Amino acid sequence: MSKTTREEIIIKSAELISSEGIQNYSMQSLAKEIGIKKASLYHHFSSKEEIIEAMHEYYHALLLKKGYRITLCKDLESNLKALIKHWQDLFFSPEMYDYLRLILSMRMNDEASYEEWHSISLTIEGQSQVIFEKHTTKAQIISPLFSSVLELELERALINGESDGLEKIADAFIALSH
Repeated sequence: MSKTTREEIIIKSAELISSEGIQNYSMQSLAKEIGIKKASLYHHFSSKEEIIEAMHEYYHALLLKKGYRITLCKDLESNLKALIKHWQDLFFSPEMYDYLRLILSMRMNDEASYEEWHSISLTIEGQSQVIFEKHTTKAQIISPLFSSVLELELERALINGESDGLEKIADAFIALSH
């Protein structure tokens, strides 16, 4: 399925803000990057604020579709590795990478970015809790720690552009849960 012009504008906006920063994002730079006239952008969106709002809606729907469901396995190790791989794949998917970098950088100054990041954080926390409750009596202690470490490592990976080291998290927490 080909993307609509609105989707192309939203996706390119996420790429631009992720790479250049919100301070360098303008309708003019966006139009130039897409290869259309600035007036054509205004046919689809009345302002860059409206684009950013549409961007949050677009990517939130994509996150709901891709990110918030996990399937449990029989053992703790398989579940933790699957959870880490799930979020690693999501964070580094071509559709989500720029947007997640954007909300990571904007979450302190933009309410919608904060809400989206907080929603991801709570989802990771909830998924971790379900896994640890299934496999250990130490869930109340280990689960919050695991989800915090996983989230910090995902942030680090987004900032550095690589996700090496995420797999080691599971091994450390399997040892803690015994």
